[in-house]
Amino acid sequence: MKIIAVLLFALLGVTVYAQSNSKEAKAVLDKTSKTIRNSGDMEVNFTASTFMEQSQKGNLSGTIYLKGRKFNIVSTNVLCWFDGKTLWSFNKANDEVNVSSPSVKERQSMDPYLFCELYKDGYTYEMSDTSLRGHDCHEVRLKTTDKRKSVQEMIITIDKKTSMPLCVRMRQGVKYWIRISIQKCKINQKYDNDKFKFNSEDYPSATVVDIR
Repeated sequence: MKIIAVLLFALLGVTVYAQSNSKEAKAVLDKTSKTIRNSGDMEVNFTASTFMEQSQKGNLSGTIYLKGRKFNIVSTNVLCWFDGKTLWSFNKANDEVNVSSPSVKERQSMDPYLFCELYKDGYTYEMSDTSLRGHDCHEVRLKTTDKRKSVQEMIITIDKKTSMPLCVRMRQGVKYWIRISIQKCKINQKYDNDKFKFNSEDYPSATVVDIR
């Protein structure tokens, strides 16, 4: 199941980080956070990977459905449901469901928009202009000196036109990076709460392992 907790770091081209006014950078993040909150339920196509330094350790592509803090991940080998408290992770290969109560650190590797809950407290900001997949973007780099924080550094690439993130990179520890590349996003969708809970009737042969 580590592939779920693994999401991407690799440079997407050459960007020169020019230190910018930290208030301006935070204002960009504030606007992005507000835009996400006002976007309703979302369907997001993503590619996620993890890296130790520049060596790729895992890769996952799929779709994540979001409703507030709830999410449902659909990929080739793994399905996940999170109802805001409980996480069900189903591995198709061994027909097993792990049930857990994930920490914020564990959720960070699955939810591309969780940074909206993190950036306001304990980080410094730098911002530069860049481009990604043909979009003019802001790139905001956040760093902390607080060793207790699970995310020591974040790089958020934000489309200037839509104020939505196109890529989120996070460093945990010294060398471990997670990247979530957002390929497509549909906003203002409508999902029932049941979409974010595991239904055992749909997987009658699955073994359920409760690790809470």
